[in-house]
Amino acid sequence: MDLTELPELDDFHEPQGVIDQAQRLMARACGAQQSLFLVNGCTAGIHALLMSGVEGERVVIPRNSHRSFFGGLVLAGSIPVWIPAEADPDLGIGLAVKTETIAEALLTNEQVGAVWLTSPSYYGTCCDVAAVNRLLAERDIPLMVDEAHGAHFPFHPLYPRPALRDGAAAVVNGLHKTWPVLTQCACLNLGRPFQVNPGSDSPDSSGQLRSQRGVRLMSAYHMLTTTSPSYPLMASIDIARDFMEREGQRCLQRALELSAEYKTRLNRIKGVRCWGEEWTNLPGIIAVDPLKVVVAVDGLEVTGIQMGELLRREYGIEVEIAQPRIIMAMFSLLHNRDDWERFYQAVAKIAICYPSAGKKQETNYLPPPWHMVLSPREAFLAPKNKVRLKGARNMIAGEMVAMYPPGIPCLLPGELISDDILEHLAYLKRMQVQVQGPVDPELESILIIE
Repeated sequence: MDLTELPELDDFHEPQGVIDQAQRLMARACGAQQSLFLVNGCTAGIHALLMSGVEGERVVIPRNSHRSFFGGLVLAGSIPVWIPAEADPDLGIGLAVKTETIAEALLTNEQVGAVWLTSPSYYGTCCDVAAVNRLLAERDIPLMVDEAHGAHFPFHPLYPRPALRDGAAAVVNGLHKTWPVLTQCACLNLGRPFQVNPGSDSPDSSGQLRSQRGVRLMSAYHMLTTTSPSYPLMASIDIARDFMEREGQRCLQRALELSAEYKTRLNRIKGVRCWGEEWTNLPGIIAVDPLKVVVAVDGLEVTGIQMGELLRREYGIEVEIAQPRIIMAMFSLLHNRDDWERFYQAVAKIAICYPSAGKKQETNYLPPPWHMVLSPREAFLAPKNKVRLKGARNMIAGEMVAMYPPGIPCLLPGELISDDILEHLAYLKRMQVQVQGPVDPELESILIIE
């Protein structure tokens, strides 16, 4: 399958044959007006959407967004209006954004060209996309959604509603996260606001604005995407789309039933707590993906990081993430009962071997408040020096620090290194959390802007 654009194999950047057909079938399956294959993960789609605006445009972005947003802001020259994510009051992890938070950002910032949501979050919690879209529709502001972890939502009515169905102008889906596809396969799914030619039914100025944004989006998409796309990746997407249409609902129904059963059983294990649907009682959260299994380990002697290591070493189980107080298992629609049972038995055995020592694990997942001094583009282009981290107080960061996974930055270039930030970075070092971004991953030093 690893061929190139030969006769009858179509042209990725001018599709009229099999690639065009495959993308049309994808749009039909996902409820999109148009679908564009991404062969470089969600990152390329996020960058292209950010570049669909104009330079200097303000863009509202939740602080629990992926690190790829910074790169898109540098390329686009946009000014981010960062907004906080609502956190679980016990675990301290960012889960969703309230509609009211976005409304406040719009009141205090002029010339907002677009609003972003990350829904579902890395932990599976979904924002009220419909409510946010109603708010933005009154102002003719497009809503973009990083729906990387929600590509499976259109294929079962009892899973969270897809963002396109709730009015999003565009969504980016990381197909490789939940579909049976090769790694880095993704898709950019567009709604009606991104039609390149709005047509005679939209002759007004807002229609022209949407048309211009659509033209810029396509230009950015072609500029950012390789001219040598991988046919194995594209074939993987097309085969998986066919599978999801034929078998997706059946497999997702089985996964839904297994999730309900095993989350209940996990909650009966002494010393652990499995989180899920109860999160819908928190502000801003309207649904939770049942395939994400978040287990708090506060009642055990081991930390979440230690439990993750035990699961890997003793039981051959790799969890999606292990943090000081939690682990998260990410099940797929193809995992069967034996897989769920194996995970349950492993957690139960570890809980017996490491009962509570009576000390609650330290919580400091959420980064402290940020203070943007330079725009992302200004910070990216500025000259930088390396200094000892301990001596960086009140300096301007020249590089990103993101806990990985999930790749959500706690510090971005152009932001002030405050006392709170230094304390948070010291916490990450103390807990031996893996980070991405800094030249010195041990965080003994950091780049600062002169």
